[in-house]
Amino acid sequence: MSQKIKAPNEKGAGGFLWGVVAIIVIAAVVIAFVVWKGSSKNADALAIGQDDVDFSVTAQDNKVTLKSDKVAKDAPVVDIYEDFSCPHCADLVTADNEDIKQAVSDGKMTVNLHFLNFLDGGKPGSSTRAAAVATVLAENNPKAFWNMHAKAFLDQDEVARQWGWEQFADSLKDYNLDDSVINSIRDGSVQKKGKDVAAANTEELKQKAGKVSAPVVYADGKEVQLKRGENGKPSSWVSDVVKD
Repeated sequence: MSQKIKAPNEKGAGGFLWGVVAIIVIAAVVIAFVVWKGSSKNADALAIGQDDVDFSVTAQDNKVTLKSDKVAKDAPVVDIYEDFSCPHCADLVTADNEDIKQAVSDGKMTVNLHFLNFLDGGKPGSSTRAAAVATVLAENNPKAFWNMHAKAFLDQDEVARQWGWEQFADSLKDYNLDDSVINSIRDGSVQKKGKDVAAANTEELKQKAGKVSAPVVYADGKEVQLKRGENGKPSSWVSDVVKD
């Protein structure tokens, strides 16, 4: 004796329909959760931090100067040459970033940052892009500059080497910057600023050291011999330079 299979719309097939609906609802919830998690992850990845700074940040003569209004008259002036794509520069920032912030805030030294782009290989790339963004931020917002500079080096593989103009612009949305500044980053029109700054610093370093490499640190015009820690990476030089 054969048994007739009921169509889904026949009486008694309600359970089947509700089962299909339940599966669709569950799938929609799962997809929405995955999308939300992805959006949250992307937002976190673009966050550059909100650490406050207790010193001025100015961009002039192809360098960015960090200086406290209470700096001692005999405080050393430090010049750092760095390339945003340089792994050794990232290692040094990892070692000295907080020490620099504290020493400058305390008025124990003034720091000039000189951006290079020799790792771009002669054409605008990640080094030029980060140098341009850093310079325009130094001209407009000390806090944004400090946090962008730290983010670019401390998360170098993801930020300095990978972010495009759009991502840099999006990362600055919480800094209340003028729209013209954000737009100049987003459309890449600040690129020439990065090229010009890096070109000038390249020539300056050639005159000082006879070659271009990074990182290089000078204190009152004399090169600081960078030390290495047990891990073989550069260690902080700040305590060797500042005066108690």
